[in-house]
Amino acid sequence: MPKFHTLDKVDRKLLNLLQKDNQIPTRILAEKVHISQPTCLRRIRDLRQAGIIAADVAMVDPFALGYGMLAFLEVSLNNQSDDHMQEFEARMGKEAEVLQCYFVSGDYDYFLVVHVIDMDAYYQFVRRVISGSGNVRHFQSRFPMKRAKFATRIAFDEKVPELQVRVAK
Repeated sequence: MPKFHTLDKVDRKLLNLLQKDNQIPTRILAEKVHISQPTCLRRIRDLRQAGIIAADVAMVDPFALGYGMLAFLEVSLNNQSDDHMQEFEARMGKEAEVLQCYFVSGDYDYFLVVHVIDMDAYYQFVRRVISGSGNVRHFQSRFPMKRAKFATRIAFDEKVPELQVRVAK
């Protein structure tokens, strides 16, 4: 049975601020949302414990490091039994080049976001991971020519009094 957590206006404002900069000192966060610093710390701790804040990470720009090629792969499996799908997902979870893996509806079974240095690295990835898997029937690659938008932030409406969200924990 899913659990729910109520986010009030202060929680949503904290989440909006933390998604822009999670290194902002709690003293400043507390001032911005008009609460005490201990209350601010408690609220952030509660959001982490509820699984609403999943991680505190540094966003690294792969293009600045020379990882200049992004690829989107649509993958169809030969065998779509639960065991085979779990095995595929586990393998994708272990591959450093695979940034995201989604089970999708439509003509393909999976959608992958892959980031590599260049076309040769992509070719090696496809040979090793996709073609060499034994269960991939078909795959199609797409290469973005321009990134028009990239965001990781979930925008929370700070005007409504409360918002019920489903949490995993």
